[in-house]
Amino acid sequence: MNSFFKAIFDLLFPPRCLSCQNLLISGEEQGFCPDCQTRISFLFPPFCQICGSPLPAGVQSSNICHRCTVSAPPFEICRSVGRYDSVLMEAIHALKYQRKIPAGVVLGKILSAHVANLLPFGDYDRIIPVPLHKKRLRKRGFNQSLILARAMARDFSLPLDFQSLKRRVHTDPQIGLGRKQRETNVREAFECVRRDQIANSRILLIDDVYTTGSTVRECSRVLLEGGAKSVAVATVARA
Repeated sequence: MNSFFKAIFDLLFPPRCLSCQNLLISGEEQGFCPDCQTRISFLFPPFCQICGSPLPAGVQSSNICHRCTVSAPPFEICRSVGRYDSVLMEAIHALKYQRKIPAGVVLGKILSAHVANLLPFGDYDRIIPVPLHKKRLRKRGFNQSLILARAMARDFSLPLDFQSLKRRVHTDPQIGLGRKQRETNVREAFECVRRDQIANSRILLIDDVYTTGSTVRECSRVLLEGGAKSVAVATVARA
């Protein structure tokens, strides 16, 4: 029955590529046409063992980047699908700024498929999305990280927890800010409100874009202080 209604829906509203908007033919389930898929700058080793930052060719992935060496992040590991440019950037913008919710579902599935071999999903107890402040949530109407996290939770049969981590301070948008400014902007912006729920939990934190890592670092710190055993991070794109 579900297949029947999907066929009717596709007939009335044929799926289009998230990037070029061309019609997708039957069997193209990843949200992008073959041409646009080739334009995705996927991230593969070598990259920093901790934060996933790309390393020069020939360097072993057991290496740690300079920033993680100087200032180790509170999370254990971070992995991303690809670079924040071209196709992925267009799809993320379609989700966040054009309110194309189906784009978030597709991106969540792409995130699941790509990082499945990079992160030990069997080691995590719950998935938590980076939260939005209630003011921004009312303005946008949805949390893009929650949409991504919901798709991943469904794919890996993990509990989705969008209540334990809250954004208690309405901060300025991070766009255009440098690393130090971003760190200052999100400092003390989050709080853990259900410590009993996350106590000793191994958490997978989900966000759309990793830019300087300031947001996921702060979220990870708060979760660990709230009693979490460990935090890993997965994002669709990396700037």
